[in-house]
Amino acid sequence: MSLVKNQLLTTFAARGVAAGGTFLLSYVLATQVSVQDFGSFMICFSIMIGLQVFASIGTDRATLKFMGVALSNNSRNEVRWIYKQAFIINLIVSALLAILLWFLAPIVSTWFFSSHDLGVASLRITAFVSPLYTIIYLCNFILKGWGRANVSCLFEIGCISIVLSLMITIFTMLLGVTLNVVHLMSMLSVVLAIYLSIAVGLVTGVYKRSGLLSTNEITFNKKFYGSLPDFLLVGVIFFYTQWGLSIVLGLFETERQVAIFSLGLRVAMVVGFILTVYDSILGPRFSRLHHENDLQALKLLGQKSALQMFCFSLVPSIVFLVWPEWILSFFGPEYTSGEGVLRIMVVAQLVNVMTGSVVLFLLMTDNQKAARNILVYSALAAGAASVILIPRLGAEGAAYSLLLCLVIQNFLAVYIVHKRFGFIIIDWRDVLNFRRKC
Repeated sequence: MSLVKNQLLTTFAARGVAAGGTFLLSYVLATQVSVQDFGSFMICFSIMIGLQVFASIGTDRATLKFMGVALSNNSRNEVRWIYKQAFIINLIVSALLAILLWFLAPIVSTWFFSSHDLGVASLRITAFVSPLYTIIYLCNFILKGWGRANVSCLFEIGCISIVLSLMITIFTMLLGVTLNVVHLMSMLSVVLAIYLSIAVGLVTGVYKRSGLLSTNEITFNKKFYGSLPDFLLVGVIFFYTQWGLSIVLGLFETERQVAIFSLGLRVAMVVGFILTVYDSILGPRFSRLHHENDLQALKLLGQKSALQMFCFSLVPSIVFLVWPEWILSFFGPEYTSGEGVLRIMVVAQLVNVMTGSVVLFLLMTDNQKAARNILVYSALAAGAASVILIPRLGAEGAAYSLLLCLVIQNFLAVYIVHKRFGFIIIDWRDVLNFRRKC
């Protein structure tokens, strides 16, 4: 138990840095570049993340799930097999998608950018960096699978954002350079190249030092490949709810509206960052407890973690809901009109946190088809809502669409967990009684 607490504390610290990094990048972009370039950068950023989702073909989440099984089996060969399959798939598919975006950049630019030439150049840089980010993201999931969530956090967007923010600040404040979206994407490519070399070296070193036993049998190769379609669909829908709405908003509205929505979402993620802390740790634990058929421990872990996350998120939620305009004023007067977006986003994140890691619970307990269906229904509802609301309400329409998506997604998942496992993940009475007995 002390090991779990130590890992939680170190992961919390690393995730806190990551959340601070996301907040810092939003602040730097809002204050150091134009609203248009902020919005353009977020469109390119979202496209890069979308390419990673499709390039992985679900191997990232499959890696997380089956690393838990391989470690439970103490099998070096199974871990090596996961490494090989995941890296080959991600390398080949990410390269193909990058080539496709490079050649389609002139067409795609007309959909999103007011400056066609800057749009083409920034999209082609996006094509170049997308394979780098794809492999970094895979390494992040491999480290989570090893139980190194406190280290894996350092290879996510938040910590990458800190380095990028420092580079932007040096060029704008110290050197007096005016940056546009092409400059921003070029800086991102440098940061990702450095991160890639570190990430690959780290996951290789962890494997070599693992001390696992060599076995000849791979017990889950068919299950691994069979899970990919469901995990891919889950990844696509998660992408849509976290990043894809910026792309949809960019199709209907200006870069300024994208910037306002992106800022509101990034600030509200301060509320939701605790969920990412627990997700980093809980995935392999859910998988292992399910593999060992310890249903009582699964129940307690799911309910206890949900209660802890909800309590943590209350204070920042209250601050953002009561004083949104004051919070946004720190980013500049151009963004104070986004107070409605921020309030909606905070409510959405509070719902997300209150229900705990319920979707991850389904994914890690051989219920990925149920999770897939839930995410499909919620994404379809959000997609329909976004097409109706965004042309009328702009950034607030995108925010309402995300709120609807998360409400449907999380409460359907709570219902499915109750139906299949016999407990309600937001029923915290057993957890509170357990604490009293202790």
